Amino acid sequence: MTNVEEAKIKRDNSLCIFLDNNATAFAGDVAFEAIATKTIADYALTVIAASAAAADNTGYSLEKVIAKKAASVMTSELCASSQVILDLLGNIIVATSLNSAVTYYSSATDVLAESRMQNAHDVMSTNIVEITEDYVTVAQLVTLQASITTFKNLSGSNTTVNATFPVKTKALSTAVKLGSADVLNIKKLAKKYEITNPTFYEGLQKVCKIPPITVRHTPVKITVTDVATGLPLPNARGTLSKTKELGVGTDKGIINYTNVLAGLAIATCMLDGYITSVKNVRIKRGKANEFAFVLVAGVITAEMEAAVVAKVNAFIAAENAQKYKKAAKAKAARKAKAAKG
Repeated sequence: MTNVEEAKIKRDNSLCIFLDNNATAFAGDVAFEAIATKTIADYALTVIAASAAAADNTGYSLEKVIAKKAASVMTSELCASSQVILDLLGNIIVATSLNSAVTYYSSATDVLAESRMQNAHDVMSTNIVEITEDYVTVAQLVTLQASITTFKNLSGSNTTVNATFPVKTKALSTAVKLGSADVLNIKKLAKKYEITNPTFYEGLQKVCKIPPITVRHTPVKITVTDVATGLPLPNARGTLSKTKELGVGTDKGIINYTNVLAGLAIATCMLDGYITSVKNVRIKRGKANEFAFVLVAGVITAEMEAAVVAKVNAFIAAENAQKYKKAAKAKAARKAKAAKG
């Protein structure tokens, strides 16, 4: 259920309660009674649809989604490196046993994905001498195994209701739209009471309004690794323009943000002994937002630091300018509407 759908369902609930409590106000009005009865019946079906969709989503885990994607990407990358050297050495049998397509792992069910990734890891580990550490290192395989284990041990499912149960999700959406149509019809029929029963009319108009929509923030996970070793870098610090949270890395090289607005953002990642990195990212609402920083060892100069600060400030300034532009346009539209009225 989206936040908009949730708000509309709350509105429909309030409307049904109002109609039930004020039935005497429109008693004998055949047309109004008919649409009121329909509105209450349609809301009952919406509640059932919402319950069905919610039940399908039980056990969903965003962390599981992120863990699966991380393990899938790492597996495919290492398989690709292994295939290159194995093909050059003429070991076609082992090369073809490895699959470098991310979707081969990420699009499979949790159990199958785990099996495929573990098999790929084991094949590479068994043939590491032939593959050589110029292409895949033992340390990378250790990290991959840890990533697979993390994915395996997380509870819940990575399958979203929208992907696996589209019929029930669509049924809920259809029910909510039907409720909105009922509200529109109710408001039209209520016009006859604007003069004859203003108290009823004004109360009805009030409950027909959609309540404030809850803003749901989207979590973001950033993985920080060393470019040379591929190993996680602990205790990195990060900034993200869409949140006021301080990004502090864990001992596993993970920076988590829990309160992030959707949209284009700029992220930075810094760690003592490494060159600060900065990149533009797009945060998608309700999605598994995961990004990676690969840091290069070195000392950041004053010029480098100034360049990072300038890039961040330029991004924020451009974003603010866009906000001001939209606000000015909206204000002009309101003035034009007022003048026309």
